[in-house]
Amino acid sequence: MLIYSAMNITSTFKTLFSKSNSSLVSDFSGGFTGAVAVLPQTIGLSVLLFSSMGMSASEGAVAGLLGAVILLLVSGISGATIGMISAPNGPVTILLSGLIVKLIPEYSTSEIFIIVSAVIFFTGVFEILFGLLKGGELVKLIPYPVVASMISAIGILMIKSQVLNIYPDWTIDGWQNYIPLLVALITLISIFLFKRFASRLPSVLMGLLTGIVAYSIITVGAENSNSHWVIGVLPKLEFSEIISRFNNVNLLVLPWDLIITSSLALTVLVMIDCLLTALVADTQTTMRHNAKKELVAQGIGQMLVGLAGGVGGGGTKGSTLANTMAGGRRWSPVFAGLIILFMTLFGRGVGAVLPLSALSGVIIYIGLKMININIFYWFKSKRTRIDAVNAILVIVATILLDVTKAVGIGMIFAVITFLRREVTRSLIRRQTTVSEYPSPRKRSLKHREILLEHKDKGILIELQGDLFFATTDQLYRRITKRLNGRLVIIIHFRRVLSMDMSGMVLLMQLVQLAEKKGTEIIFCHMHKHLGFGRKMKKSFALIENKKKVNVKIFHSTARALEYAEDKILRNVYKDKDYRITSPVSFEENDLCKGLEKSGIDLLEKIAVQKNYSDKEVVVSLGEESSSLYMVTSGFVEQRLYYGKVSYKILAKYSPGTYFGKLTFFNPGPISATFTAVGSATVYKLRRADIDEISDNEKKQFCSDFLFSIGRKLSKESVRLISEIHRLEAL
Repeated sequence: MLIYSAMNITSTFKTLFSKSNSSLVSDFSGGFTGAVAVLPQTIGLSVLLFSSMGMSASEGAVAGLLGAVILLLVSGISGATIGMISAPNGPVTILLSGLIVKLIPEYSTSEIFIIVSAVIFFTGVFEILFGLLKGGELVKLIPYPVVASMISAIGILMIKSQVLNIYPDWTIDGWQNYIPLLVALITLISIFLFKRFASRLPSVLMGLLTGIVAYSIITVGAENSNSHWVIGVLPKLEFSEIISRFNNVNLLVLPWDLIITSSLALTVLVMIDCLLTALVADTQTTMRHNAKKELVAQGIGQMLVGLAGGVGGGGTKGSTLANTMAGGRRWSPVFAGLIILFMTLFGRGVGAVLPLSALSGVIIYIGLKMININIFYWFKSKRTRIDAVNAILVIVATILLDVTKAVGIGMIFAVITFLRREVTRSLIRRQTTVSEYPSPRKRSLKHREILLEHKDKGILIELQGDLFFATTDQLYRRITKRLNGRLVIIIHFRRVLSMDMSGMVLLMQLVQLAEKKGTEIIFCHMHKHLGFGRKMKKSFALIENKKKVNVKIFHSTARALEYAEDKILRNVYKDKDYRITSPVSFEENDLCKGLEKSGIDLLEKIAVQKNYSDKEVVVSLGEESSSLYMVTSGFVEQRLYYGKVSYKILAKYSPGTYFGKLTFFNPGPISATFTAVGSATVYKLRRADIDEISDNEKKQFCSDFLFSIGRKLSKESVRLISEIHRLEAL
């Protein structure tokens, strides 16, 4: 047993060790590819920036490499975005170059350097603040078509950017001017071959090594070679030289207002560009970046870069894709930073044998893989066609303008599309009459017949979605068409997600228009989450305080339906014989329908009358019962409590109705609580008393009595079946 356990432990450690090694190898491969991919960009942009300040190219290259190392290490250690490569990039360089142009007439080279470093430092400070305030979460709202098309456009731009590196050099005679193009093709083909036939090896790295070997072999037989075909010797990193730049600078004379405003502008630009790159990384790694953590890490990196006199930056999309597609994940940015630092300190001569054309082959491969051809398939389906149009628009805008503007255009297009869909989507979820969707109130047979006859006089309109300025006109037109011939319209808001002031004004206008046509509009379930609080009438008054808002608002659908039914009955009776709440005699109760006079007298003789006050319990939940309860005045509510005071009204029994049929036939515990609403008179008819009726009286009475209850149960079953069908149709 001990030997078996030891073997299991050894096997487990081997598995973990092999998985760990495999992961680190992939991270190193991706980090190396990302470092090589970002190196020319870092050096080129930094040289351009420092040259505009009047400083040497070597100083610019050192500052760029220093910025890349710091950003990679800080961002990589934080692990907020898996696989993202950070370094000096185009958006930062463009903004800082514009700032330098403004500073040149008034400040010296050393002062401009300090100002730029201060801008980068405070950019880091503001980036941390934005991160802590969760400002980066908004970038996650960018739609997938915008991200997919942005990646495709970047892929096209990456391919385009490498044309000059592989374009034939016509200054060199003969076949040698095709060397860069030939090396790039060999690298590109090698990557595809390794991916196809040796998938266990990192295809991108193997293709790059193949390109380096091919370049070395080809150039051996070449009479002439161009020094620009390789990266060249990297400049030496001198920390003392960097620190000495800050000497003899008066910080008080610096334009701090310009520094702060430029830092804020650069913060917004860097934050958007960084999180867009994080989205790019997410699409490749299937992970989800932590925007808050990433912005804080990037901010710390920017502050350190500013203090060290380096060039700031952020996420680089091309290098990030190069890293992730080469297998780089958690620790690949750290490996990339260490590789660049090692090359800067000890391997400056490596660049002399690293051909730009081989790197171009790698970048072209990555660019081809970035292009999402599925965008063209989106045109086939009507549902995705508008997304395809948005994607093509973003691709064109990215190529002609820049990534940030393209994303802005894509977002505007997406918002317009969303508004268009919201405007055309019906706000009315369903419409039913008060007879199709009756209130829980159990009414007498006479009142039910009246409601059925005048069923179109009252309707319930259930809304859904968002009621805002873009959808108010649609709703106004649809409800005004339903006003004619109606006594009451219930507008149901439970499924309305939000409502703005335009929606409130629309409701006021509908109430006023309906009043002129003799229709009353009432509202129910205007919940506080609509944005106007619980006291909706005060909200209406705040919008137009000169007009009195006379509208009824119910928090229960049952109460609203009951009010609508009462209004229809009141209109039929014309207040001359209005008996909705009036007491009824014993023989007018529904239970007595179909009974002989003798049977009614017999029931009245054995029934026990009891008067109840408001909120007094008639029968409580769980109480054993085998009786029928006849309501002759007042109301009794059947309540299902889900708290000490909160309850759901299952039914409301009016004068002339009765309840307790189920426990009368099957004696047992009551499943709900029956409570008097106002003063109520209830007759209790016990089954035991009916059983004691003499055989001579019972024969005809029991037959009529059971038929009366059976008819009632049959009608209720039909109503319940129709209600089930109605619910299934929703």
